[in-house]
This record gives sequence, C-alpha cells and structure tokens, in this order.
Amino acid sequence: MKRNTAILRGVASVMALFTMLSMTATTLTFTYAGIINSYLNINTTKIIQPDNADGVIEAAYDNEYGTDSSNNQAALLLELDVASENIAQAEEGTVLLTNHNNVLPLSENAGVTLFGNGAFHSVGISSKTPFEAIVPATLTSALQDTLGVERVNAVLGEQVYAELGTTSGTEIVEGDIAKVKENESTWQNNCNDAAIVVLSRAGGESSDAAMTTAEGRHYLALSSQEEALMIYLKEQKDAGIFDSIIVLINSEQAMELGWLDTYSVDACLVIGRPGATGYTGVVNILTGAANPSGRLVDTYASDSMSAPATIFAGENTQSWANLDWVEKNDSDYGTDGSENNWIVYAEGIYVGYKYYETRYEDTVTDQGNASGTVGSSTGNAWNYSDEVNFTFGDGISYTTFDQTLDQVKYNAESDAYELEVTVTNTGEVAGRDVVQIYAQTPYGDYEKENHVEKSAIQFVGMGKTGDLKPGESEKITVTVERYFLASYDTDGAKGYILSEGDYYLALGNSAHDALNNVLSAKGYSKESGMDYDGNAALTYTWNQAQLDTDSYRYSEENGTEITNQFDFADLNYYGIDFTYLSRNDWEGTYPAMISVEMSEEMLKDMVADWYDSSDYATGEEYTFGADNGISFADLYYTDYDDEETWNAFLDQLTIEEMLTLLSDNDGFEAINSVGMPGMNRTDDNIGIGSLTCTGTDALTWVSEVTTSRTWNTERFSERGRLLGIEAVFCDANEIWYGGGNIHRTAFGGRNNQYYAEDGNYGYLVGAYEAEAMQNVGVIYCIKHFALNDQETGRNGISTFTNEQALREIYLRSFEGAFRKGGAMSVMTAFNRIGCVPNNADSALLNNVLRGEWGFKGHITSDGYSSLAYKNHFAEFLVTGQDYYCMDAGMFGSSIGKLIDQGDTAIITALRRAAKNNLYVDSRSIAVNGLTNGSIVITVVPGWQKAILIATAVFAAGFIGCVIAGGITMFSKRKDKQEEEG
Repeated sequence: MKRNTAILRGVASVMALFTMLSMTATTLTFTYAGIINSYLNINTTKIIQPDNADGVIEAAYDNEYGTDSSNNQAALLLELDVASENIAQAEEGTVLLTNHNNVLPLSENAGVTLFGNGAFHSVGISSKTPFEAIVPATLTSALQDTLGVERVNAVLGEQVYAELGTTSGTEIVEGDIAKVKENESTWQNNCNDAAIVVLSRAGGESSDAAMTTAEGRHYLALSSQEEALMIYLKEQKDAGIFDSIIVLINSEQAMELGWLDTYSVDACLVIGRPGATGYTGVVNILTGAANPSGRLVDTYASDSMSAPATIFAGENTQSWANLDWVEKNDSDYGTDGSENNWIVYAEGIYVGYKYYETRYEDTVTDQGNASGTVGSSTGNAWNYSDEVNFTFGDGISYTTFDQTLDQVKYNAESDAYELEVTVTNTGEVAGRDVVQIYAQTPYGDYEKENHVEKSAIQFVGMGKTGDLKPGESEKITVTVERYFLASYDTDGAKGYILSEGDYYLALGNSAHDALNNVLSAKGYSKESGMDYDGNAALTYTWNQAQLDTDSYRYSEENGTEITNQFDFADLNYYGIDFTYLSRNDWEGTYPAMISVEMSEEMLKDMVADWYDSSDYATGEEYTFGADNGISFADLYYTDYDDEETWNAFLDQLTIEEMLTLLSDNDGFEAINSVGMPGMNRTDDNIGIGSLTCTGTDALTWVSEVTTSRTWNTERFSERGRLLGIEAVFCDANEIWYGGGNIHRTAFGGRNNQYYAEDGNYGYLVGAYEAEAMQNVGVIYCIKHFALNDQETGRNGISTFTNEQALREIYLRSFEGAFRKGGAMSVMTAFNRIGCVPNNADSALLNNVLRGEWGFKGHITSDGYSSLAYKNHFAEFLVTGQDYYCMDAGMFGSSIGKLIDQGDTAIITALRRAAKNNLYVDSRSIAVNGLTNGSIVITVVPGWQKAILIATAVFAAGFIGCVIAGGITMFSKRKDKQEEEG
C-alpha cells in the first residue's frame, strides 16, 4: 500500500508540474498568438458571404500574380521575379569608384583569387529563399558560374577564413596574413589575373558601428590585419604575380578609402549588402555582362571622424552632468539607464556633402575662415582634397557620356523647374547614365543676420537614361520642385523663405562636380583655388529681386500655416547658450564638447505624466454597440472626412472592440460584429521579416541603400511594388517599412535601412516606394519618426537640434512618402525631440504630420517594451498614437482601466484611434472579397487547440491523482479504525 501511495504522489507531482507548465505556456503563447500565427503563416479568420451578396469588392487591389496566398505556382513566379529584380538592383546599385587602366571588366578567360574574410563571410548576404528553384548566390558561386570553377581560386575560404565568422559592428574579423601566405602556391601560376578583396563593415539595430576598434584604429579605416593583407597583395602585384587588385566594399558604413592608391588598387566598387541573389548582379558588373551605373548617396571621407556630426554621435553620446540628480528626481529613470543620454546636432544643416562642399566653396572664395585648421583631419589648413575621397553622386562607368543642358523652364502650375538634358554615349560600350541636378541658393546679409544657413550645393533632382549604345543619345527631363530651393528661417520669418539674390541650377557628375560648375559660372577657376575648372554651360541662373516669405507660408494640402513648431528642440530654449555650426565663421562655430545639466524645466518635459481627464472632457456622450447596418466593407467607400458615416460606424463598436485596436500583435484581431477580418503586419527593410511565404522564408533583398544607389525611380517603385506583393502572399496588409532617417554619420547602425545622407534624396525614394506599395494594397509604414539617426542610447535619448536642420533634412526625408507617396502609416521612435518623447510630441504628430502635411492614416510606436518612459499610455493616446507595435495588450488594457475608473474623456481619443486604424485597413488588401453582409468567423488554430487539450489532460490527470489520493487516504484511515475497533 505504501508503495502505491508513493507512486500516486509521484504521478500527482508530475501532473501538477506539467499542468503548471502547460498553463504558463498557454498564457504566454496566447498573449503573443498573433506573432506566432504570423510565423506559422496561419490565418485565424474565415469570411463567409451571404447567399444574396452583392456589391462584393472583388479586386480593389490586384496584381499580375493574383492575391491567392495559397497559390504556390503564383508565389514561385513572384519570387523568381523578386530574385531577378534583386540582381538588377545589385547591378544598378553597385558603384564603380576607380578603374585604373580599365582592368574591369574582367576578360572572358580571367582567373581570379578571392581574399578577405568578407569574400566568404559577407555582411548582409542570405542563404534563405522561399523555393528550391531560387538558388542563393555567394561571391564564390556567382564567379564560378560565370568564369568556371577552375578559374576561381577560393582556397582561402577553407584554409583561412572557414571558422572566423562575420565582421560585426565592433570587431573587424580578418585572417592571419601568415596563414594567407601559406597558401600562396595556389595563385603563383594560376588564377592570378586579379586578386579580388572583399572588405566588410557592419552596424545593426541597437548597435552603431564603433568609432574606434580595440586596437585603437578607426573602425572604418583598415585594420592592422587588413593592412597587412593589402601590403602583401601589393608586393605580389609588384612581383608580377597578380595583374591587378580589385576591392569590393561590402558595407553601408562609408569606409575610409584614401589607401587605394597606396596599395596599387586598380578598381574599387561599393557593393553594399547583396541579400540572397545580389552577388550575381555584382559579378555581372565584374565580368561586363552589365555596365555599372550606380552612384554614391553618401560622402566617403578620408577621415571618418572629420565630419562635424561625429562630435556628438555614437560613442560621443553624452550623459547629463547631474546624473545623480536625474536618477533621484526622474520617476521614469530605469535600471537600464534609458534616461541618461543626450546629443545635439551641433552641425546644423552641414551633414555629409553639405559640410565638405560648402567649406570647399568658402575656401575657394576666402569666406568665413574656411581654410583654418579647426576640423582639419591633417592639422594643417583645411583642404578639400585632404578631406574627401569620394563625394555624394560619385561613380563611373565602362563607357563615357556627354551631357548638355538644353533648356530650363519654370512651370507655374506645378511650381517646378523642368530641365531638359541630352545625354550621349561617347564611349565604346553600351551603358546607362545618371542625370544629377543640384542647386545653390543665395547666402547674403539677411541670411547671416538671421542665422539662415545655406549649403553651397544641394541635390534637388535626378533622372536616368535607358541603355544607350555607343553614339546614341537620349533626352531626359528632370523636374525640380521649387520648394526644394526654399530655406527654413527660424529666427526671422519663422517659416520657409526664398532668399533674395542669385540662384543656380547645375548639372554635375557629383555634388562636387556640380559645385565646380556653379563656381565657374560665378567667375572662379583653378587659379582661384578650385581643384579643377568647372563648366559654366551646365548651369542655369536667375536673380530673385526680393525676399519671398509667402510662397510656402501655408500648406498646399489644407492651408495650415507653416511656422515654428520645435523651439523646444533647441538647447537654447532651456537657457543654455549654444551656437550651431555656421559657414559665416567655420573656426568660431565648429562643434566642441560641452557639459549640460538637466534642469527642472527639462525634467518636466521628459516625463509624460501630464494627462488630466478634465483637460480633455468635451461633455459628449457616445453610443456603443448600436446596429446601424454599416460594415467594415462600407468603409472602403467612405471618405475620411465623412464624419456622419464614421460616427455612425463607430457607434456600432463596443469599448472592448475599440481597445483591441490599440495593441498590435503583428496585426489586429477580427471584429466579427462589423465584418472586419483580422489584420496582419510584418517587418522590414530587406524582406518580409516576421512572416513566412508559402511555408518558408521570404527572399532577402539587397539593402535599401543599394536600391538608393541605383538613382533610378523605376527601381524605387519596383522595390516597393514587389515587396508589397510579397506581403500579400504572406496575408499581410502592412509593412513596417521605409527608412526615413538619415546617414547623419558613417557609423549609424541602421545605415543599411535608411535611404541616404540627404533629406531631399530620401524625400524622392520614399515617395516612389510608398506609392507603388500602396497601389497593390499594402500599407507603407515609414520609420522611425524622427531623429532616430543613431542606435547608441536610442531608448529615451534627448536629441537636440535647430528647426532649420530638422525641417530641411530630418523631416524632409520622411515628407515625400506622405505628401507625394500617400503613405498612410508611420512608426515613431524611441528617442526624444529635445526632451519630449516622440510618442507625446504633438508638434510632430499633430501640427506637422496631420496638420501641415495633411496626413490621414495611423501612427504606431516603435516595438513596445516595458521601459518606464514608454508606459505613459494616456498621454500617448491623446497626443496621437493610434496603436502600439509588438504590444501584447498593455496599451489597450491600460486605457481600459482608465475607462473602468470613470474616465469618459479618454473615449474621444479612443474613437479617433479606432477611426484611424480602420480607415487605413479599409484602404488595403484586407477589403478584397468583402461585402456589406460579410460574416467573419474566428478560427482557433490547431496549435492552440493542442495546448488547450494538453492543459486539460494534465489538469484532469492531476485532479484524478488528487481524488485517488484522497480515496486511498480515506481507505487507509477506515482500515486503521476497523483494526483498532
């Protein structure tokens, strides 16, 4: 009997343990059911049409592959086209920087040897593809497919690099030169037409690239092992072993490349991150199957730390001088240190080429102490050729082109300049050319007095030819918005101005080339200090007689006045005397480190705990759960401003149903009462990140910057369109996609996701991508809004800047996606603008986004986590946040508790958020196949059923053991009593 009792107790203990584990698993998995279903590609809603259905929205959004996500054949055709598009984007996005002695393209019978850890462990390469028919490409496989296995020596991949892994954002991984030399017999007599070296650099989410390495070198310079490799290869070339040295830059962090000539490098290409199939495109460039036509969208400085933006960035992010006081007085201060960081964009508008090119002009014209030593990387007088290896727009071809500026017309109806350019292929092979248009606007006494800074040259427009045969010409018309010529005047007009004075529009093969053309038109030459003479015939100039403060005073979308909104973003707002970099005095205003203490006023703005229901009470009473006969499908035909219909629809929802729309779980749950199916969302910039297509991983794209470097609006659109269709085949109707932040420095962790270093360029990329994606029924959610230009300290960091820089660069890069592309979704960021959290920044979300830009859509947070400063849900909701990303219910439950406690004022904001969320989803693929009478049924996935059954079985077993134990104990007691009786 004792043995049976022990067994029973043991079984009961096991059952109790499994019941507890099963219940815990149930709680966790059911909380994140949406995310799990996304990964498993499970649709949890079923739509049933009534027998008498009419007005079915058959194909509001369609594409050539259809919209049936279960059609594997269509999905295969889609992914084959995506693979092909990636190859094309890699071809057009690869930038040829040097090609001495025309060593490229490689000859048909060339033999090559691969060097560098990056050749075998590339950053941003993927082996994941959705179908066996799509074969991922490595550099080795792509070269072997083209040249033949016997002509590609990849021995170092096994002998030296096999166990090394991939370069990270902090550690440059490279092989031991001694081990490399041990294998030199393999290339002494074969595969020595070219040594191909791949150098990799990386950054990532939550991790900027390091500014310095453990060995004390710049991360973007050569490491000691890479330097040893280049010295060795030069020796081999000098000894006649290798005919040429070719370097591939596998990085979106702009490397320092001043060493190319030192080590006799013949050709250098920027290839970025190739994704799953991009290396095929890179090899097509190397072998001449494609002609390079990519252009840089970043400045490649000789010294990566010479950009003034690096003074306050990355590793130079600052802590408050009175951090102990902050920790004691800030109720949000967490153990993660999320409140202790700040930076200031001390460089103002002088980011990337706008700094180097403007200082170059001022050196030539002897203005503003530009030739002083402050900011010089050499310690001598500042000199452009010492500071810049390659500038924005640089890139060459295997052929040559001639461009002529035929005419310039101003179109008053479109408020744009139209530049007609003739491009002629003057070389010997076919190729494509890029037409780059830049502007210079006046910088006079008014601008100096009112602190309106002007870049000497700024990108304003582009075009790209088709494939031109030798001797063939093509006329390109480039449209330049006059708005791009306006400057934001923070102190004087407190709005956009068109300055008095001379304006220039210029053609150029880069920002520097265009500036030299402008300087030539202004009468300067090489004798004046220019590095080469420009061509004045490639410029168009006119004079504006007086200052214009009216043209862009009011929003063209809705008439909202455009004026200062971000005074609080400036350190000066808090009484701290701070001067931003000015071309009026380069030496006197060049950024220098300062110490800042957080003040009581700053702290008040830092902590978003100001919500008081009495401030938001309208006295309006709302109806819930009404039967007004309006379904989700009807919203497809309902204008955003049709308040009568929207109010009638919202009256049908219960508070609980509206609350479900506040917390994202990779989508929204279905609302059966109004026929709304469940919604799915996904991530990211290089492919469908959190969903699976047809049961396997979706194709990884080339990096966003590789697409940008194509300088081809058709490529921008095709990326947006095909990514959207991939989402359709993953049953998703929104992608957190589009990188509106800036490459403020070369070290930004997400530089591979963000478009470029220039705001106007980002404006155009986002406009084309957003429009194309939304045309196929998938919502474009651009991120991270705004000033999330670094990853270091991104949780809660206070980001200070002036309004001119904020408007002309950092907001401009987002603006095109909304105003031109019609993007209906945006993701905020973890940082602050000034001291104000982005999620509670009414100036950003309401005054500019919904006000000046006329945005009609929904706003999400960045991925939710439980950090204290992200938990001010009421403040965020009333400010304009419509849902929380990757939130399993905190946002909705917190607002629900307020309502349960009698807060009726918050319901107004809740209804607004519900409207915005439903409006967006009704403009997506989710409406296809719906009608007014559609019935939505929630389907419980098999994995949930299995967990529930398992929990029930374990619980029943435990209860059974308890009952059996009780019976046993009762029997033992009865037997004992009988024995004693």
